[in-house]
Amino acid sequence: MSNSEILSEKKWSFNDFNYPVPEHAKNFGYTVGGVTVVGFILLAVTGIIMAFFITPTVNQAQQSVLELSSNPWGFWLRSFHRWLAEAVMFLIVLHVSRIIFTGSYRGSRKLNWFFGIGLLLITFTFLFSGTAVKWDQEGYEAYQHAVESIEMLPVIGTPLSEFIQGTAAVMRMFAVHTLVLPLFLLIFLIPHLVLMKLNGLSPLPGRKTTKTITFYDHVKKIFWWSFAIYGLISFLAMQFPVEIFPGPYAGVEMTKPPWIFLVLYQVEDWFGMTSLLVFPALIVTGLILIPYIDSKKDDYSLTRRIVVWGYIVVMAVFITFIINVAVTPPVQHLGM
Repeated sequence: MSNSEILSEKKWSFNDFNYPVPEHAKNFGYTVGGVTVVGFILLAVTGIIMAFFITPTVNQAQQSVLELSSNPWGFWLRSFHRWLAEAVMFLIVLHVSRIIFTGSYRGSRKLNWFFGIGLLLITFTFLFSGTAVKWDQEGYEAYQHAVESIEMLPVIGTPLSEFIQGTAAVMRMFAVHTLVLPLFLLIFLIPHLVLMKLNGLSPLPGRKTTKTITFYDHVKKIFWWSFAIYGLISFLAMQFPVEIFPGPYAGVEMTKPPWIFLVLYQVEDWFGMTSLLVFPALIVTGLILIPYIDSKKDDYSLTRRIVVWGYIVVMAVFITFIINVAVTPPVQHLGM
């Protein structure tokens, strides 16, 4: 009997996916990636519902958001979506941190690390475009930062910035947020998950374990953590609703961006608008180079320690920037 005939006669069941995985798969650090995927699903569901009520035009975007928020359920839905977006961004940072601390980007996992960098950038852009679409003062200022940054790009900067401006600005940002970015998310997320399955769960650094649990046990942990985290966010959305700013008013800056952008805010304050292009490029370059710098499978090498401690120092600096910007008044950066 040929292999194709054997496969055609095999009866597949859910038990085929209940394969053994290392026992440490139940640890939070090894479930945070799965919890993030659940967050993406919740963002998609809440985003689709909100899309039926948002009018993505320069003149009506903010008013449609206000009308949605006038309903108690719409009020909660919008706050939950925004809180959820920032939580997913935070979970991705935790996921990246776990991978760096465990050296899970080495060897055959290098390609998956690159897909993960792509997912990080896509999520970053999701948060930006979602902020811009509501077209209040916060959204308008975020959009103007993007326009002035894009204008500095060689060759394509001017025509691209002209394309995204004008009366169709909100519509184009809405298309990016609801069509373009979800497509790219799937393009990067599917191979990311497939490679994770092919490579297997990365081992604990410096330890070999023979104990296993089932994949279903791992999934149960993911759902329990998801229930706890997103349940808390649901509660926070009721108690601390997301603010809708007035405006937009041209020529002034009176808001601050979401927490993940506060690092850029601080760098921009010191080095000007050019840093909005240069600084992210340096960060992405550094992330790409990590698997090449720390390529040996030695959890106790000097290089491994330098990478880990270097990452800790960088994160400490970023946290300091975020706290500093959060407690200081807004600063004028735009040249509008």
